[in-house]
Amino acid sequence: MIEYIAIAASLVLSLGIVPIIIAICKKFSLYDEVDPRKIHQGNIPRLGGIAVFLSFVVVSFVHTRFFMPGEMIKVWPLLVGGAIILIAGILDDLLDLPAKLKFVIQAVAALIVALSPFNFTQLFGWQMPVVLSKILSFFWILALVNAYNLIDGMDWICSGISFLTIFTISIILRLEGVSYYIIGFILCASILGFMFWNRPPARIFLGDGGSQTLGYVIAVLPIISNNNPDINFGKIVAVVLLTSIPTTDVLAAVWRRLRDHRKIFSADRAHIHHKLLNVGFGKNSAIFFILLLQIFVCFSVLLAYVSDRNIGCVIMIFMYIVIEAVFITFHYLNHNVNLRNAGKLQSNPQEEHGFRDKNKTQDEEPNKENE
Repeated sequence: MIEYIAIAASLVLSLGIVPIIIAICKKFSLYDEVDPRKIHQGNIPRLGGIAVFLSFVVVSFVHTRFFMPGEMIKVWPLLVGGAIILIAGILDDLLDLPAKLKFVIQAVAALIVALSPFNFTQLFGWQMPVVLSKILSFFWILALVNAYNLIDGMDWICSGISFLTIFTISIILRLEGVSYYIIGFILCASILGFMFWNRPPARIFLGDGGSQTLGYVIAVLPIISNNNPDINFGKIVAVVLLTSIPTTDVLAAVWRRLRDHRKIFSADRAHIHHKLLNVGFGKNSAIFFILLLQIFVCFSVLLAYVSDRNIGCVIMIFMYIVIEAVFITFHYLNHNVNLRNAGKLQSNPQEEHGFRDKNKTQDEEPNKENE
């Protein structure tokens, strides 16, 4: 009963905080500016991540303080890393930090976790060397922080994918008896409260503080249970599949920019949501398609979990191939549209110039593909 109360409290608190954040943003003109690569129109507040994580932190702190005393101190490296990502993301929303500085801050947060006992330790029963497990964990966190930042390009996409992913991981943790599962459900409730205000047409966006921190949480949640051999067996395959949509999108972006001899930290309008719009999807249809795809991903992971180990791995690998096939299909569909009529959306490659030039809307930060 206490757990349900905590989840409900997080939902209600998030629902109540978001309009306050909207009012503050409007008062101080803290908007996500429109430029040629953005999909939205008008001035939309971009500090929704504050509402998500303020409600989450308050409720999870109270719950753990009274019902899980002493537990949170055990995961202090994860908490410190998350705080760094969140604070840096909010500062980026307010001050438009240079890309290199943001990357350094992200690397510091990832390093804190990698040097702690919380790492991926096994791959299909093979105990990885300590150095390899720490290197893998470091780059895994960096990749997901930026992947979820980049996928945040349309109402409900980042928040919806994050909600479904964290909900799935939390179910598995609950079934395995890992006490921290409740933290995942509390965060899901906070995200759901934000999604009420972020539904199309959105009244507020996550901002870098929200999207990057959600990516960080999704990166570290699976490694909390690093001592459980049942979860460890196919954990890497499971989390790679759960995050396959944003990670495939970011890998495609890196390849695209290298191929075109552009800086990796440049920006464009060639992410999966842009391609869906370009080939004829409406905005709501594109959102529905991506979230439905994520639902199938989450279902396949849960199905694999309750299946025999070998069958489970086959299920997950097959679903990952499906995701890659979807991306390849829409890549070529988008390419054909652009060949026929130059496309409905232009690439608009943009470089990172540090702080935004208010007179040149193209000087946008590179690793933020927000609405």
